[in-house]
Amino acid sequence: MRPRAIALIGLLALSGVACQSRVSPPPPRAEEGPATRARAALELQRYPEAAELFQQALERTPESVSLRYGLAVALSYVDRAAAGREFQWVLATARPGSPEASESRQWLARAGLLPQRLSAPVGSTQAERQVGHAVLTGRALFAENGGKAEPMRRLQLFLVGQPDSPTKEERYNLRTAEDGSFTFPSVVPGSYMITNRVAGQPIWRLRVELQPGEEKQLDLMNDNSVAARDDFPQPR
Repeated sequence: MRPRAIALIGLLALSGVACQSRVSPPPPRAEEGPATRARAALELQRYPEAAELFQQALERTPESVSLRYGLAVALSYVDRAAAGREFQWVLATARPGSPEASESRQWLARAGLLPQRLSAPVGSTQAERQVGHAVLTGRALFAENGGKAEPMRRLQLFLVGQPDSPTKEERYNLRTAEDGSFTFPSVVPGSYMITNRVAGQPIWRLRVELQPGEEKQLDLMNDNSVAARDDFPQPR
């Protein structure tokens, strides 16, 4: 081979190496979020890790039924009491008949934690008041950032019987009307917590004492929200 040809081949080889060295590397893969990692940990049966990751994901989307259900499943292997609270939230919030609602109901039934009573919408035949039961009515009005108080439309409210009391098995829930009004029409007398969330940070968390046959009105406002009054403070 002639010296000039050999030199040309060498030059082309060096040129090829140089060209290859300038090729941009592929972009790095986007880091998977906590929700994706939580589901992966759950499939691998790493339940404490999955529970922690689901909680991180819920900080971004606290109203996600699928994430809350995943958290409940993970907790069912490490903390049954906490799992019960999460399954109850899912049962009360998920679309009736959905897989999450059905599975939550079955788990709560097996654990003996299935709510025995759920309040019926006002005007339904199930909303008739039973003898000796109490009635709790009111309106939910809230002003954000110093603005005007507005009705909390279609807000879910929970009336939860208190542990170590005659109402410990009682639980009611409903959604407020368009004007923020609500009525729990037939409630077993006793001590309750009324709140708009059974998991996470609520707007209200108040103690309510209902006497036999009593008709009590309780309006949920800024001045009795958790920012001003919290009857059931949670440990941080």
